[in-house]
Amino acid sequence: MARIVFDLDGTLVESAPSLTAAANALLAELGRAPLDMATTRGFVGHGVKVLVERVLDHTGGVPGGDSGPHLDRFRAIYNADSVTGTVAFPGVAAALTALAADGHGLGVCTQKPNLPSVAILRGLGLMPPIAALTDGDSLDVMKPDPRMLTHTAAQLPEGPMIFVGDSEVDAATAEAAGVPFLLHTAGYCGRPHASLRQAGAFADFAELPGLVARLLGVEAPA
Repeated sequence: MARIVFDLDGTLVESAPSLTAAANALLAELGRAPLDMATTRGFVGHGVKVLVERVLDHTGGVPGGDSGPHLDRFRAIYNADSVTGTVAFPGVAAALTALAADGHGLGVCTQKPNLPSVAILRGLGLMPPIAALTDGDSLDVMKPDPRMLTHTAAQLPEGPMIFVGDSEVDAATAEAAGVPFLLHTAGYCGRPHASLRQAGAFADFAELPGLVARLLGVEAPA
């Protein structure tokens, strides 16, 4: 059986509403106009530091030239409630349950910091079956560095690895690690899906167990 590692934001969960709410709370404190969710979606995927810097740059620049205090404030706002407004994509829970029942080890590899990652996975009932986590606080590197993936895989039983993600960063991470990449097309990708190296793509999580089975060359579950 395989080790199946998932990205979090835009792959397992739609977190843009809660991230937008936190960003807009920060902007309100700075006396700035709010962002719409589509804009915030475009800033997701490179870690919270980059997200905050992009929010500030987009709305007039970094006050005082130092993003540090604003990053700390965003973290405090978001960590206070990262779950409200965040939902699992349709079919995620059923797909994870099916994959775990087939004997696969399941993990998450995300740029998101530890506190909100755990809050979301547990709050949405995804951990378990998710059994391993590498987050933005785990290492001194971020995706697309392949060490993020190998750190997650090391927490799971031996087996071939598959990475499931939604973005160009995730595709580059899988390529750097030399593992197959399955693309969730309903996420936060900033490039045309056809431009990403992938072993398969899906919009509906009901398709995922069959994609995994075909990729591993085993009979798809009934």
